Amino acid sequence: MAKLKKLFTQIINIFWELPKIYVVIVAVIIAIIAVNLVGEDSIFSKTLDSADTISLIIAVVLFVKEAPDRKKEFHYQAWSVIDAAKGIKDSQARFMAIQDLNKDSVSLRTLQAPGAYLASIDLKKANLNEANLSGSCLDNANLKQANLSYANLSNAKLSSSSLIDTNLSFSNLSNANLSSANLSNANLVCADLSNANMSGVNLSGATLSGAKLIETYLVGANLKDAKVSVAELSNAYLKDAIMPDGSKHN
Repeated sequence: MAKLKKLFTQIINIFWELPKIYVVIVAVIIAIIAVNLVGEDSIFSKTLDSADTISLIIAVVLFVKEAPDRKKEFHYQAWSVIDAAKGIKDSQARFMAIQDLNKDSVSLRTLQAPGAYLASIDLKKANLNEANLSGSCLDNANLKQANLSYANLSNAKLSSSSLIDTNLSFSNLSNANLSSANLSNANLVCADLSNANMSGVNLSGATLSGAKLIETYLVGANLKDAKVSVAELSNAYLKDAIMPDGSKHN
């Protein structure tokens, strides 16, 4: 079974590596051999014994063979849409382009979309390392397990967004609105959260070591099991917050 699987993998690799013309020739030869093996009187042979059928086989082979090129062209077009929308606050085309690129597992590293309206966008597991999303609207966005390390999210709106297991290390979230966001188990190591509105956020299990929490509004936040020292929280507003040890701050 393992040998058969290996052989199949090798055939697939050869298919993608061979030039189109050779793939077409091989496909036609295989069809001819198949006709000779099953006999000329079989339904299979009679079906293949037609120029239209051969043309269809060639068309299907070419369609499959050209799939990567079509996807690549789509990605180029998506990036063109994003570039063309620079300076435009609300662009549905840019919204879809960013979301579709991520669905195809294309890296969005260094994405430039400051001030963009991206509310409710689905960017789960996106690579947004060093992205510039300052002043952007990401309310209710799905950013679970995304990589936003070193990203600029200053003055961004992230209210009620999902940032579970998200990497926000060394990111700039100063003056951002993260009210009611879910940041459980998020990595906020050395993140700048100064003057950020984090009221009602879920930071349970999050890592905030070295984070800048000057005048950070953490009223009603859940910090249970968060990795952060009392000293690091000393300059934040903590009324009614659940502290790392489970106690409630007065």
